[in-house]
Amino acid sequence: MNWRYTILLVIAVILVYLPGLPGGFIYDDYVNILQNEFISNSGFSIAGAWETMKSGIAGPLGRPLPMLSFYLGFKLSGFSPLGYKLFNITVHAVNAVLVFIVVRRILYFLGRHDKFSGGRLGPELTAFWVTLLWAVHPINLTSVLYVVQRMTSMAATFTLIGIYIYQRIRETQLPGSWKMAGGLGLVILAGLISAMYKETGLLLFLYLLVFECFLYRWQVTSGRVRQYLNIFYALTVALPFCAAVYLSVFGDLLAGYDTRPFDLQQRVLTESRVIWFYISQILLPQAHLFSLYHDDFIVSAGLWEPLTTLLSIIGIIFIVSAGIKYAGRFPWLGFGIAFFLCGHALESTIFPLILVFEHRNYLPSLGLVVILVLSLRMLLNLSKNINSNPVFAIISLLFASVTASMAYDWSNIPLLAERMVQRHPASSGAHYELGYTYMKLYEAERNPVFAGVSLQAFRDAYLLADRSRKLERAIVLYHMTVLYGKPRDQALLDEILNAFRNRKVVADDMKALLRFINCRNEAICNTDDSTCQEIFTNLLDNPGLQGSLRDDVLYIYATYLVTVPGREEKALVIMRDIVARNPENLAYKVKLISVLLTNEYRAEAYKMMDELTQRYGTEWKIIRK
Repeated sequence: MNWRYTILLVIAVILVYLPGLPGGFIYDDYVNILQNEFISNSGFSIAGAWETMKSGIAGPLGRPLPMLSFYLGFKLSGFSPLGYKLFNITVHAVNAVLVFIVVRRILYFLGRHDKFSGGRLGPELTAFWVTLLWAVHPINLTSVLYVVQRMTSMAATFTLIGIYIYQRIRETQLPGSWKMAGGLGLVILAGLISAMYKETGLLLFLYLLVFECFLYRWQVTSGRVRQYLNIFYALTVALPFCAAVYLSVFGDLLAGYDTRPFDLQQRVLTESRVIWFYISQILLPQAHLFSLYHDDFIVSAGLWEPLTTLLSIIGIIFIVSAGIKYAGRFPWLGFGIAFFLCGHALESTIFPLILVFEHRNYLPSLGLVVILVLSLRMLLNLSKNINSNPVFAIISLLFASVTASMAYDWSNIPLLAERMVQRHPASSGAHYELGYTYMKLYEAERNPVFAGVSLQAFRDAYLLADRSRKLERAIVLYHMTVLYGKPRDQALLDEILNAFRNRKVVADDMKALLRFINCRNEAICNTDDSTCQEIFTNLLDNPGLQGSLRDDVLYIYATYLVTVPGREEKALVIMRDIVARNPENLAYKVKLISVLLTNEYRAEAYKMMDELTQRYGTEWKIIRK
């Protein structure tokens, strides 16, 4: 490996992302890190680490390995965002090196089979330019400076390791059955580790199928090797695909659509346009379109609503056809297209996820960058008077300047929140983030100007919210109105009460309600008891409120009751029942301890604290005190 190129790549990553280091936490960082009781309350122990790994709420697997990294980060440097961001940048630098190794092997392989001519650049320098453009590309910024998205970048690390192992296996044709089986076993292990960071790690095996179809073309030295490959892809692609189809039809993989403002058909149609949005931002990045929030992206109601939906579908069919048609002459073209599209097979297809996130392109964007560099190299090689290096250097500088400028925005959370509103004024999420940011500033400085900006931003977030977010935004707006001492908005309260009684409520609604009740309990929000009681009466009369969500409501209700004179015993009865139904829920146990102490059941409370100390490896002195 050329260490000069490696060092240059690492330096480039550091320089581009250095402006973003002073920034803080944002959005999902709070629920996954700052508000995670397992991270902050458990001691430094194997038991504490294990419980933290199980505390993840993102994805069906819970993403235990990034949760472990958050736990270790807190034990090393507390909740200082600097350490977390330095780690993320380091991961991205490591990934850049891995990308360079993988792309270089691709180009050397193609060169040996007369499918690639490096011309004046050569495979190694071409691989360097591919990697540099990918490493400094602004599409990857949220995967680096957004702390919680190390889930994406670290999943990519082990995906790249798995790809490299597979390259070695296929290009050296490992002699001996045990070596072949062992090598493929390591690839599967890399994929499973990657999936523990994020479920998209399972796409490793689709990426390898792309390698096989467009580069290696199933050419083997023996029937035994082919047999191993058949078994490998049956286990890693065919079997999971059948399982996904079965769970989609007969399971609950698609159950989340009832909380989204779109249905399955609308999502699939919309994603065709989202794919082209990603492609345009990768090939010709426009700074004013980048954001953490894209909830203002128009949902496709049909093939002609808007017309770009049909055009997008036709466009995808065209590029796929072109990649297949020219696979023999330009295998890197079909490879790049397939690599990009396969990278979106989970997050941009049928599953009921949020429509648009830039970090979904972290690894898939590599496919398009390969096409960009090799296409330009091929065109520039036609002219003997144009040196390719300055052209790629200029493109790299343009990409890097956009990324560095955006990274500077991330160095200051209020600035970042304002930028996101400027770029996406129709985004409810952007306005909500602005409101939350200025609310925190108000709490720190009690400046009425901050309160005014915050309240207006929350009002805009409420007005712009789709049906899936309307109730949550309404609760938050009412909360802020009370917090800032404004006159009570009775119409807004009536809307909330009606929704609590008659509409489906979700976990985010309950989180907003809990923050409001805590504000009331701490005597920060001046709310009369009759309003609080009416809220819980309506909620508990909602026939659709069942299971764990009903327990969450009862937990919040007990949180309120324990502060009302004469209602402490009722709070205790509620909390005992909830803990009996959810014996592994730490938040419920902590609240029960608090209620026990309020009701003077000290012996039982201390016993529970001792049990928590033994299990999580920390002294629960704050509660005891």
